[in-house]
Amino acid sequence: MLNLTNIPKDRAGYGSRIIVLDTQKDVKVEYKLVSSEEADVEKGMISTTSPIGRALLNKKVGDEIQVSTPLARKNSRSFGLLRFTTSHSLHHITG
Repeated sequence: MLNLTNIPKDRAGYGSRIIVLDTQKDVKVEYKLVSSEEADVEKGMISTTSPIGRALLNKKVGDEIQVSTPLARKNSRSFGLLRFTTSHSLHHITG
């Protein structure tokens, strides 16, 4: 059983729904951080152990991340964290 008190309130963590801006493509992408057993990339459910999932863990709104994925070894992807929801609250950039 998952202990919800261990999930951060002000940072992205397991179960968070996250909207990021892919700064290279200028498109918004939505992910949900899940366990490796629940992962389904086509549905936007990414494992907390995947390269993108690991990079998003413990990030806050406004943080920028750089991710190298197995498919893009020579090119890394850049994301800006726009919004995320946890079981506790909703955080987003205003303005």
